[in-house]
Amino acid sequence: MLIALLAPMTAHAVLQDEIQVYDDEINAKGEQSLELHVNTTPRGVQTPSYPGEMMTNNATRITPEYAYGLGDKLEAGFYINSVVSNNNWNYAGAKVRLKYLPFNEEEGDYFFGGLNVELSNTLPQYEQSRYNAEARFIIGKHVGKWLFVVNPIFDQPLSQPYVHQGPDFNTAIRVSREVAPDWSVGTEFYSNYNQIGSGPISYPNTQQLGFLKVYCDAGPIPFQAGIGKGFTNSSDSLTLMAIISIPLPQF
Repeated sequence: MLIALLAPMTAHAVLQDEIQVYDDEINAKGEQSLELHVNTTPRGVQTPSYPGEMMTNNATRITPEYAYGLGDKLEAGFYINSVVSNNNWNYAGAKVRLKYLPFNEEEGDYFFGGLNVELSNTLPQYEQSRYNAEARFIIGKHVGKWLFVVNPIFDQPLSQPYVHQGPDFNTAIRVSREVAPDWSVGTEFYSNYNQIGSGPISYPNTQQLGFLKVYCDAGPIPFQAGIGKGFTNSSDSLTLMAIISIPLPQF
């Protein structure tokens, strides 16, 4: 992680289909779940980072995610990405993922940890490389009512001519505190540094986004909601987001 943080990097855009720090939640064997990821950028980036890119300004991303527990601390997931822009709904792509969480505090481990691996097929107007792979590490710790989580993320383009480039490096960090049973508030910070080894770091060209969030883990429809601010010219100035858990029958 330290080597990756210190490596030279530059930035490019990726589809903001989900704004989420992965923690220790994982479906048990046979358990299924459905989440709806929604985020909108009333004030977003308006300058494309490559020819033909569809901008995030005044656009909304809607992504349903289905997940199923495979057992042995494994969970599979499937996403369908869409973007609403200028009152038009547009299919943006799809992803599959596999989450593995071998370390769990409830089983006596000092921390929780694992790995989420994704393969995506995204239309080129939303990501410069159509096919991509992601490896997202999950490292976290509960300390009393506090939760600390970091996701070091490596994205590898799989499309020509980008497949020969080095991986992109990003981070997602969450710090939250329980304020009532099943209710928490916290902050999340997302940094998109991008391709490792591509040159000196230019902070204004990186994507840096911070969120204030509320988390509800109970009730008929658990949810997360937040408001985000960008800290560089390459970041969306204002983002509103929500993740809604839709109840499914369990068999």
